[in-house]
Amino acid sequence: MNNSTTSGIVTRFAIITVIMMMATVKSYAQKERVQAAFIYQLTQLIEWCPDGQNGNFVIGVLGDAPELFRELSTLNNRRVGSQPIEVVPVDGVADIAQPNILFVASSQFGNIDQIETQVSGFCTLIISDQSGSASRGAGITTEYDERDGRLRLDISRRYMRDKSLNVSNRLYNLATNIY
Repeated sequence: MNNSTTSGIVTRFAIITVIMMMATVKSYAQKERVQAAFIYQLTQLIEWCPDGQNGNFVIGVLGDAPELFRELSTLNNRRVGSQPIEVVPVDGVADIAQPNILFVASSQFGNIDQIETQVSGFCTLIISDQSGSASRGAGITTEYDERDGRLRLDISRRYMRDKSLNVSNRLYNLATNIY
């Protein structure tokens, strides 16, 4: 092979690699965009307990989810009823205050027992993208299907009842599984 043929192959390979990397980045950004839009819609489909209707409507993000945090941050200063939305990072389990919604990344789901203890006594909705989390301590599992760009969700009816979260039937109708 001469240099121009080798150079052409290397150039094509580099272009294909860059395109594949961009598609991967776009796919990840799409996942977080869909998750953030879904979380915002939850604020319209769930009625929080009286304590959850005071002050700012806080959405916390625990664990390694910087893209989701960035997408959720676009919700800052929107409102849930009369409450301004405030999106906050949560560095660790001990730092969880009393958010209305707490997104727990897969990297932190192993701490679900401590997380539940930390939010006990408040109507915090725990959401996770950890598979099966709604049957193991979270209120909602969100799993993104990259093939069709859709979010699949599981809901724990018991969790919602225990946290005094009044859920619209429209949300239950969207669920893949209800526990």
